[in-house]
Amino acid sequence: MGLFSFLNNKAEDEDEGPAPQARAPIPTAAPTAAPSAAPAGTDTALSYADADAMLFREEIVDKKHRLCGYRFTFQAGGKRPKPTEYAFFEALEAIELKEFTTRRMAALRISAEGIDGRHHAGVVAPNTLFIIERRHPSFGPMELAARLAALKKDGCHTALAGASLSPEEAPLLQQADAVFLNLSECSLPQFQALLKQLRAAYPALKIVVENVNSWDEQRMCLAWGCDFCMGYFLTTPDKVDPDAKIDQSRLTSIELLNLLRTDAEVSELVDVAKQDPGLAFQVLKWANAPTTGNHAKITSLKEAIIVLGRSHLYRWLTVSMFRLGSNNARDEALLEVALQRARFLEIVANLPQAQRDELFLVGLLSLFDILLGMPMSAILDKMHLSDEVRDVLLRSDGPYGPYLMLALQVEKGQVGRAAEIALGQGIDPDTLGETSNAAFQWAQEALHHSMDG
Repeated sequence: MGLFSFLNNKAEDEDEGPAPQARAPIPTAAPTAAPSAAPAGTDTALSYADADAMLFREEIVDKKHRLCGYRFTFQAGGKRPKPTEYAFFEALEAIELKEFTTRRMAALRISAEGIDGRHHAGVVAPNTLFIIERRHPSFGPMELAARLAALKKDGCHTALAGASLSPEEAPLLQQADAVFLNLSECSLPQFQALLKQLRAAYPALKIVVENVNSWDEQRMCLAWGCDFCMGYFLTTPDKVDPDAKIDQSRLTSIELLNLLRTDAEVSELVDVAKQDPGLAFQVLKWANAPTTGNHAKITSLKEAIIVLGRSHLYRWLTVSMFRLGSNNARDEALLEVALQRARFLEIVANLPQAQRDELFLVGLLSLFDILLGMPMSAILDKMHLSDEVRDVLLRSDGPYGPYLMLALQVEKGQVGRAAEIALGQGIDPDTLGETSNAAFQWAQEALHHSMDG
């Protein structure tokens, strides 16, 4: 099953509803009777402190711009005590992390005591990387090295948080498969020297650099010898060209999207799709996917568009924009982030399905300026979108603004701020962690199916 078949399968139990441009009035607040709404009479000034802890995921991007995995941590909500390490590993088992790490990397912090207590036993997998602090109040380097050796005996990969080239810490580096270094913890000349020395002394050691928050910093770290980067750089603009032009395949997709928004005749859609043979082929492929329920082979674009339906075709075309460019690895990484964000927005809101569909679209479009290297205003000038969607994408304003801000705060692990925004929209803060995990798992499943096309 391909990615677009998966998307169709996901939506098959939902009402088809009106064409994308038809929308019910957008309420300023969610209905109080919604299942996940905050209880009536809740003291919103205090209740954000009771938000459940959430699993926080940070993207790990390799030299080729591939999103190869995540570092998982537990972020406490408000004034609640920090969750225990045992609870953290229980939460990882609950989201079936072991299945995820059969295909992708998962980096997890673990204490020396956690290793002794085998808290990690339920998530040991081929691509799990356990990170241990290189300094401990009770154990010296040799004792910590013994625990790294115990992890490796279990078939685990190991890493150190921080690194020193002092002789007493050599046993730690000899047992580690990787080190995590924080770009902001020392001056750039010191950081460059440390990378060079580590690379010379331990050539097999993988170096992961944290707090990389721009593409210039990412290129600098790669030039100095690191293997992976973490930080907000992936979803920030690189080189924005106000005069940049959208390539022809994406222009054709945008033209089709605009026609779908204006309820154009099928014949008009067919005429535009024919302008791009690759896109026409893809539409036929989607229409012939098993999940459409159509058993006869479809060979005409007109029939394909009718079988697919306007709302599904609109969603698929928007997703396909991420796979029409030349920067394939980076664009695929952006698609993964966009799918998670879009799905989170769709399922977190206590709104009618028509508005939830638009929130899914907001999640995808919110990264189009990064994807295309163009100002968002220039992109939206070419697209027919509702005022509500335009307002949130251009100014983080309008009725959808709080929802996008909520998604961004959840992505950054800002549990308290996310809980405050959720309460303002009538959403129970205790549901945010579960919703975020569900969106993550849905996006992973969608991308896994994309291996079939």
